[in-house]
Amino acid sequence: MDSSIIVGIIGAAATIVGALIGRSDIIDKVFRRSSIPRLTGRWESSWSENVGDHLTAFKKIITITKQKGSRIHGNITMDVVHPDKKWIVEGDFNGRFLRLFWSPSKEADNKLFLDYGCYFFELEGSGCFTGYAVGFDCVADQTIVCQHQLKRVTLTE
Repeated sequence: MDSSIIVGIIGAAATIVGALIGRSDIIDKVFRRSSIPRLTGRWESSWSENVGDHLTAFKKIITITKQKGSRIHGNITMDVVHPDKKWIVEGDFNGRFLRLFWSPSKEADNKLFLDYGCYFFELEGSGCFTGYAVGFDCVADQTIVCQHQLKRVTLTE
């Protein structure tokens, strides 16, 4: 093979490598770890609703089982009030806003309940999230909106 062809191939390869190095976003994606915090684990979602003539506090456990980049997957349980229900949850997190969609899980004991909705949370400086849940309440047969707080469940709780 002629040495000028080899020099040409090396020059072309060097040009491509140089162009890639010049694109820092590509290098960042390859070598830098994600700047998005990891949310996998158990989280407690708490809120209050008017039940009859008094305000009642409720809690759900959101377990984030998988996070790949900004994509979130997991499940929701409410063992105290609705032990027969389980929801799947999926959404995204960009480092500030957490958006989750819930729907009934095929693993729930109650196969007939209708409960669909979404959460929209903002990360606070404390590490907790605050925001809203909008969903269909099958008992009230209407769409409801509730303000929620989401905090990580620690091992001591």
